[in-house]
Amino acid sequence: MDIKSKIESLLFAAGEPLSLQRISKIIEEKESKVKETLEILKEEFNASERGMRILENDGQWLMTTAPEATSFIQKLKKEVLEGDLSNVAQETLAIIAYQGPIMRTEINEIRGVESTYTINQLLSRGLIERSRHPQRYNTYLYSISFAFLQHLGIQKKEDLPQFDEFKKDGKESEE
Repeated sequence: MDIKSKIESLLFAAGEPLSLQRISKIIEEKESKVKETLEILKEEFNASERGMRILENDGQWLMTTAPEATSFIQKLKKEVLEGDLSNVAQETLAIIAYQGPIMRTEINEIRGVESTYTINQLLSRGLIERSRHPQRYNTYLYSISFAFLQHLGIQKKEDLPQFDEFKKDGKESEE
């Protein structure tokens, strides 16, 4: 796979802005080569009639949808926000509820698949929230929101069904 394909795949899969340094480290290429390739990709995406664009802001790079696609994206988002939660979203929400605060990489490990899209859906619905990881730069921790607790009619996450048993089982299996 060539460097352009690697960067394009990485930006697509990340679902959030990535620094030049992080991209360089992940694909094991010099920063100068990565920067040059990012600029080429940005030009290619922005000059064509593709549905995606590559943006750069303050040293962070992001793949996003083209502004011309806004009406279609809004329809999809409305569907996502107003529809029932998918099984995948319910599974991810349960992981966050019982294991949170938790990093996206840990959620991916538990589920065995990439969860960025689902996490973004849950964030959009206000069911979860994210906060900066205190020890890791550019890493977020996900936890359930007050709106989620309110929706369930409970006052704290420890009121979730079988919360104590689940946490006890988790601690025993870690030891």
